[in-house]
Parts: sequence; C-alpha cells; structure tokens
Amino acid sequence: MTIKTILCYGDSNLRGFVPGSFNEKTGLSARFPKNKRWTGVLQTILGEEYDVVEEGINGRTTTLEEITPGRPYRNGLATFPICIESHYPVDLVIFMLGTNDTKKQFNRSAEDIAEGVRQLVKIVKNSDKGVAKILLIAPQPIVKIGGLHPEFDDEAIAKSKALAPLYQKVAQEEGCDFLDAGLIISSSLLDGVHIEEADSRLLAEAVAKTVIRNFLRPVVN
Repeated sequence: MTIKTILCYGDSNLRGFVPGSFNEKTGLSARFPKNKRWTGVLQTILGEEYDVVEEGINGRTTTLEEITPGRPYRNGLATFPICIESHYPVDLVIFMLGTNDTKKQFNRSAEDIAEGVRQLVKIVKNSDKGVAKILLIAPQPIVKIGGLHPEFDDEAIAKSKALAPLYQKVAQEEGCDFLDAGLIISSSLLDGVHIEEADSRLLAEAVAKTVIRNFLRPVVN
C-alpha cells in the first residue's frame, strides 16, 4: 500500500489553539489533543492510506516577521521550504494562513495577504521535491467581540472578511484546489479568532471530501 503524505501548514488554528486559553503572563495557550484538532480528525477520516503531517505554530504569517511580541520563526515563507524537505516526499500541501497578517502591526491590505499566500503556493509549484497538489484554505473571518486582542481592530476584521474571494482567485490562477472555511465554520465567541472543537471536526470533514476528490482526478499543471 502506497501512503500519501499530506503536509498541513498553518498557524494557531492548525495547531489546535483552545479559544480563550491564552495566558498573558506565560505567553502560552492550551492546545486541543491531537485527535481533536482538525488535522487529527482528518487523519482519522482518511485512514491509514494517508499520513497527515501537522506544521502549525501560533502567530505564523504568510511572509512577515512578527514585530510584537517579536517571536522568531513566524515568517511562513522563510520556514516552509524546510518543511517541504523535512517531510519529503509530499503528495499534497494544505495552506491555511492569513489571519495573523491582518494584525494592526503589519498594516497589510487583504490583497497583500493574498499575494503572500501566492508566494507560498509558488514555492510548491517551483519545488524540485515533487509535490503535485495544493489545497488553499481561506481562514474563517475574525469575529468582533468584547475583549478581542487589540491587534485585531476593525480594519483587521474587515480584511479577514475580504480574504476568501482573493484566495479563490489565487487558487484559480495557480491551479490549486480551494476551500472557504468561512462557509463551514466560524471563530469562537470566546476570543473571536480561534475555532472550537466542534468546528474543527466540521472543517476536517470538508477538507477530507476535497482531499479524496483531489486524488481521484488528474494533476493540474
């Protein structure tokens, strides 16, 4: 049996950040157990013919170095090539990034964020590591609540709502599969950014359908 490797690359919502669990004193957050994170649920749904690799870290952006609080290794473009080589051979890459790019500190437009994702997609397409397929997921929008992290102001919320059609355009132009998470799940009312356990399952189910369809059709060059 040939096992297909799926590399999932994203931020805290891929890593399984428990909504509302951030501790300002330690700078840490709680994390859903592996079988409750959407990547873990995806593994369970797809079964032993697939190896779902999770590469998520809190605060990751598409192409930017974090300014505040200044944690290293948050630039997705800088670290992604390492992941591709580390997990070679990879049959499918799933990107779910962009929420952190909307932060006030970056002063980045929704169009800029979409172009950041395009740069990641192009790394896959130009790689000599033989990755054939890409699924681009537009993250669910940020929800305005009381106590929302100050980096996510009204402009950030508006940008998060504008990402899906821009990501879809990138996917069409670059020959990728596309999924709009905002049509399936919503951010938790506990912190306005992260997803609850039930939504993790819903997202995994939607991704699984796309993955299965992906491997039943010819590669798009």
